[in-house]
Amino acid sequence: MSSRSIHCAATAVLALAGAAADARPFTAKDMVMMDRVSDPHISPDGAYVAYDLRTTDYDANRGLHALWVKPLKPAAAAYGLPVSDKGATSPRWSTDGRLYFLSGRSGSQQVWRTDAKGADAVQVTDLPLDVGTFRLSPDGQKIVVALTVFPDCPDLACTVDRNAKAAKNKSAGQLHDQLFVRHWDEWEDGSRNHLFALSLGADGKASGTPIDL
Repeated sequence: MSSRSIHCAATAVLALAGAAADARPFTAKDMVMMDRVSDPHISPDGAYVAYDLRTTDYDANRGLHALWVKPLKPAAAAYGLPVSDKGATSPRWSTDGRLYFLSGRSGSQQVWRTDAKGADAVQVTDLPLDVGTFRLSPDGQKIVVALTVFPDCPDLACTVDRNAKAAKNKSAGQLHDQLFVRHWDEWEDGSRNHLFALSLGADGKASGTPIDL
């Protein structure tokens, strides 16, 4: 073996030894801190894919959601949308290339919209209840939203009033006479997810009374 070969072999051994010294077991915190990509959607013209990127604020013990867009062309880098600064999820493209999403920046979770650059956000819905999820109609004329309501309530105001009264109740006790009584971290209160349809105006904003489907 030549001196050159011996030198190369020695260098490789030292490099591997250094890598082994730097290595450590994969921990639960490593897993928690990994970024998570979900909910990808391709724009109608096939030029972009928008997705939800979840990161973790470990000290605050909470996840942070932001909208990211990746141009679908070689060597194009993905970028985060500025409208995600206050949190954003559920990116959905409209047929005209605008990007609709959910955000709680107004104080409640509502539908907003932006474009592929994501510099400015326009509020689409202004409902008295949080929007759980939504879908746009193929013709862009309507939007369907999921709202948590009490089935026996005739309108959204009734659900809002009932929630407000429950929030003022100083008693923390719960009385249930049937299963199930708890979903994840919330007690079952008799409310249900219902779909509501609204019309979208020429400005892309929802208007009119939501129609319970």
